[in-house]
Amino acid sequence: METSAAFEAQRLVLVKIYDSQESFEAEAIVLYVRPTGLGLVFREFTPESAALLQKWMIKALDSEMAPL
Repeated sequence: METSAAFEAQRLVLVKIYDSQESFEAEAIVLYVRPTGLGLVFREFTPESAALLQKWMIKALDSEMAPL
């Protein structure tokens, strides 16, 4: 995740992502830290959050694959 916030590896964090009227929330562990952001491993989230994240990922992939 791209962020300027400082976290140490192995820290438990709560991730909240908002888009219009929808929001994703999940517990995650910081896997690695880089100057521009962090790598996260999601631990727990609801089935609704999982479905929403999947929907957003498919939408992002579709927009990358769309012809110009």
